[in-house]
Amino acid sequence: MSDGSSDNDHTVFAALKVYAANEIMKTGLLLVHCTRRRIKRAKRSTNINRFKDHFGARPHVVAQIWEDLQLTDIADAKITGKEVNLEYFLMSLQTLKCYPKEWEREAMFDISHSYGREWAFLFIDKLRALKHEKIIWPEDNFGDDLWVITVDGTHCWISEPTHPTWSIDTDYYSHKFGKAGVNYELGISLSTNALVWMNGPFPAGESDNKTFKKRGLKAKLESLKKRGIADGGYPGHPTLLSTPNNHDSKQVKKFKSRALKRHETFNGMTKRFDCLNGRFRHSVDRFGSCFEAVCVICQYILENGEPLCDIMIKELFD
Repeated sequence: MSDGSSDNDHTVFAALKVYAANEIMKTGLLLVHCTRRRIKRAKRSTNINRFKDHFGARPHVVAQIWEDLQLTDIADAKITGKEVNLEYFLMSLQTLKCYPKEWEREAMFDISHSYGREWAFLFIDKLRALKHEKIIWPEDNFGDDLWVITVDGTHCWISEPTHPTWSIDTDYYSHKFGKAGVNYELGISLSTNALVWMNGPFPAGESDNKTFKKRGLKAKLESLKKRGIADGGYPGHPTLLSTPNNHDSKQVKKFKSRALKRHETFNGMTKRFDCLNGRFRHSVDRFGSCFEAVCVICQYILENGEPLCDIMIKELFD
């Protein structure tokens, strides 16, 4: 009797290299030179925290990402052949989480500078490509909901870009750092636990408001007749964005505050990865790869046991 699956399905699943969370955790901890004795003596929660400190997510989240990289239909994300290498994949996660210099990675993983760089960014690019599955605007355009997202920009510090004339390119000046930076525009669903809009990187000298007006999100909300919530850096869009307002009722103020703090929580999740939390030493193009790969990982984290807070609380209806 047929179980409804084809021979091709069986071939695909037989070829998968899938690991349980405990196997992922043990492999990762041994890679970063935790001894078997130290691993065995520690509580499971301690080992999970050690793993998370090095690789950015809990072992079961990493196990799910690893499986999806093998099963995805996105050509740029799918890993095959010699790319199905768990240790190099974990090395790429460690690159995002700890952002080591190349001599540090060489010592940690016993791999040459060039080979380590090549493999780390191969997997980072693969992770980035998963955005087409994980960070998407819902097909139903949020149904009948009118208020659908919070929107905000997040700045990251980069090395000073080369300018053909001047020593400093003022387009990249970030008022948040007083240094060169880039900005990503993020939109987080109000009704689901998901990042649904990601746009960038743009020079940090461009205001969040200008990015909203000129880079596509304003036009999208207008075309769909949807609205969002934003902070005070988005004046001039009363029919599209609701910002903090002294005329709001107590409940509305509380709702907006919780929504914006929830958005900041996601921004904070991305900054737990050291590649986004200090000066990014590589090119702006590689920054885009790292930022978007981190956002994909954060989306997996949200979906696998660490959701953002619920905006709708009892106090809003009292």
